[in-house]
Amino acid sequence: MPDERILHLPLDQVRCLRQVREHFDDNGLTGLAMSLKTTGQLVPIRVRREGNDFVVVDGERRFRASVKAGRTSIAAIIEEGDLSQGQILERQLTANCQRADLTPLEKARAIVALMEVSGENASETASRLGMSNSAVTRLVTLLSLPESIKGLVDSGKIPPSTACEIAKINDPAKQMDLARQAVEGRLTRDAAIGVVRKSSTPQKSEKQVGTRAIARLDVERSVTVAAKSLSLDSFIGSLEELLAKARKSRTQGFELTTFIKMLSDQAKGEK
Repeated sequence: MPDERILHLPLDQVRCLRQVREHFDDNGLTGLAMSLKTTGQLVPIRVRREGNDFVVVDGERRFRASVKAGRTSIAAIIEEGDLSQGQILERQLTANCQRADLTPLEKARAIVALMEVSGENASETASRLGMSNSAVTRLVTLLSLPESIKGLVDSGKIPPSTACEIAKINDPAKQMDLARQAVEGRLTRDAAIGVVRKSSTPQKSEKQVGTRAIARLDVERSVTVAAKSLSLDSFIGSLEELLAKARKSRTQGFELTTFIKMLSDQAKGEK
């Protein structure tokens, strides 16, 4: 492999497209800008050619700080050859994950995007990024949380491990209650696990009244939903929950038979 050359590119010829990182701390950028003024740029960014301009592949934070510092050029390594969207995303994600400075949800969204672009399952993606399968699964689970709770996770008010347990609760109101307890320091991950197990176990004294709804799509296809009680809203909610789980399993490379068995095992574990 030939040695990579570091070139100084005019800043007005460099631009950023949507990257892995979504949030930039103003104080951190100001500090980096001051460092660039006093000590210069120690680590080059990586860019790819696009017409007469260059697009940042890795180093958006250094690029933004350079602009903030009023610099006119930036040290960069040019990636030669065509890079696919998956290759670009992989480089951004890998570099940032190794620096461990992305928020949990930024990592989760980028991991899912990488699986969709590359066609790899969760295990293959975890290996590619140097992460464990369980770590990838926990991160992706966070994406099922309501937006209000996601904000609390990204701001550091709720630990990701606790948030993963909260995500297992199907009742949004209960999720918000647990989230408030976690923010107030009254709910740990272990306590959340206990709450999840308790809430998933029906009281034996309760009389179980079954209700079944069969929706026929055509002569050969139908969908059946059974629950203690059903309304159109709860029927839709059940279908949406199943669809979300099915899509998640597809990104992990599971076949239909494996997915059905997972649902069955999960249901048995909640009894």
